[in-house]
Amino acid sequence: MSIARQGVERVSGQIDTLRIQINAGRAQYEAGYREYQKNLIEFTEQMEKAEAEIRKAYQELEELPDAEWMILTRDKQYTSYLYANNAKQMGAIGVSLPVLFFLVAALVCLTTMTRLVDEQRGQIGIFRALGFSKAAVVMRYVVYALLASISGCFIGVFAGMAVFPTVIYRTWRLLYDLPDMAIMFPVGNALLCFTAFSALMAGVTAAVVGKTLKDMPSQLMRPKAPRAAKTVFLEKIPFIWRKLSFTGKITARNIIRYKARFLMTVIGVAGCTGLLVMGWGIKDSIKDVVHIQFGEIMNYDYMIKLENDHSIDEMVEILEDDLSNQYVTPYMSYSTKIYLDGEEGVLEAQVMDARKGNDIYQLRGLDHYTPLRLSNSGVIVSEKFAKNNGLREGDYVTIESARGLKAEIKIVSICEMYFQHYVFISSDLYESVFGEPMHPNTIGIKSSCSIEELENELSEFENVESIIDFSSITKQFDTMIRALDLIIIVIILTAGALAFVVLINLTQVNISERIREIATLKVLGFRQGEVESYLFKEILILSFIGALAGMPLGIAEHHFIMNIISMEMMMFGRNIKPLSFVYGVGITIVFTLIVLVMTKGSLRRIEMIESLKSVE
Repeated sequence: MSIARQGVERVSGQIDTLRIQINAGRAQYEAGYREYQKNLIEFTEQMEKAEAEIRKAYQELEELPDAEWMILTRDKQYTSYLYANNAKQMGAIGVSLPVLFFLVAALVCLTTMTRLVDEQRGQIGIFRALGFSKAAVVMRYVVYALLASISGCFIGVFAGMAVFPTVIYRTWRLLYDLPDMAIMFPVGNALLCFTAFSALMAGVTAAVVGKTLKDMPSQLMRPKAPRAAKTVFLEKIPFIWRKLSFTGKITARNIIRYKARFLMTVIGVAGCTGLLVMGWGIKDSIKDVVHIQFGEIMNYDYMIKLENDHSIDEMVEILEDDLSNQYVTPYMSYSTKIYLDGEEGVLEAQVMDARKGNDIYQLRGLDHYTPLRLSNSGVIVSEKFAKNNGLREGDYVTIESARGLKAEIKIVSICEMYFQHYVFISSDLYESVFGEPMHPNTIGIKSSCSIEELENELSEFENVESIIDFSSITKQFDTMIRALDLIIIVIILTAGALAFVVLINLTQVNISERIREIATLKVLGFRQGEVESYLFKEILILSFIGALAGMPLGIAEHHFIMNIISMEMMMFGRNIKPLSFVYGVGITIVFTLIVLVMTKGSLRRIEMIESLKSVE
């Protein structure tokens, strides 16, 4: 029995030893299998990469052109090119905007010299009767206009050099790292302003005086006869005309009869309103693009960039378990080349599942309303890139995969996009066209959590390259947009000066031409308030018409400016908020009311005795 027991114990010990060896072997096997799986994944990736590189190499060999030198100078560097391009845009604005002020200057000069010549008709007649030539008389007034122009140019050049460059440079320092501003006096531009304004004023003055000199000296020495009354078209509409008050009928007659004054006032006030609408419209367009891009089109708050997709499934599972995350969408993002008629372009390719991709990208058509969805029939290209290269829906383009393989793909839609150039591809289309799998390297998250909480959730993953918070980008841009308020203030002051010059000039001309008429109203017993209402009602109506006409002018100026400042990889909006139109019209009317308050003194100083003066 002892021998049997010893044999059993020996066998039991051997079994335990074998069990231990089996467990050790199993552990070794499992460790080897895990190593095998890991190496298999790496091997598969390397094989895919190698196969793609081989196919790419064959393509490159077939397309390899003759060797040539490429010299990249400092001017061709991207940031230098962008800065130079922005400077050219600012130069284009500096050339285009003064055209409006030249036109207004011509208008002011025309009204001022017309008033001056009309007041000095008798003196001009005396000069002609004394034997002065027409040229001598014309030069007398041309010299007067030139002296005024030169004085105004001196003030304008130095004031403009102190204000506008400072405002623009401060705004640019938000975009670029620039040194302190050094004001350079542009002698050439100053001489151009002097020459242009002097020639403009001299030409307008010569035309006004020349028109007056067509009359005989005997006619010039007599006051200009008032215009004969005419029937206006409103008198032919009885149900309107009968409802007008006495002063309302006179106002309607004056507005319709004096067409030159009507046009001058409307054009001047329209220029003021147009500048205001343009200024607020620029702010609306620039301000909205960030919120539209990162709040409506890109419907996610955080973008997680990964080095590889090894643990992406586990990462997505953890993020989806967090109830504060509304959308968690993995996709592949890479920079791709696009080939167009021998030229190359660069876009950001976004490859994603056609169903999940619509959660984080709310793509819209060119009308900015129609929703677009990814499909397996073609790609979606961003609007700015399509405009820059003349692409349309249905065109075929050649693009590269993440590993450099080329394939021709159809453009099925063009989407609204304001920053960067994008091409959107469904994952199924990508894999079928390029013959390589899609490896997600980015995760888009729509979430209410903070970036610190997100970083804590992903702290165990080593392949997280970066986390981009779009809300911080939006806040930073909003801070930059506040700098535009200074530009808006400068535009308001400029528009106000324009309105004051035009309205005060035209109001004074209006009063001087109608002194006897206003004095007669006082003789008839009209109170001061009624006299003011009689005249101011006409100016207010003309200003309101001019403000309404300035809205389409402001829209045209806004579109023109936005086209000029448009950048190669950035597109600004074209919409102007309704409140901007309200601001433009409202401030114009406020300027008009201020002018009317300033002209009350001129009306009070008109004596009743003026009504006795008439043309004999």
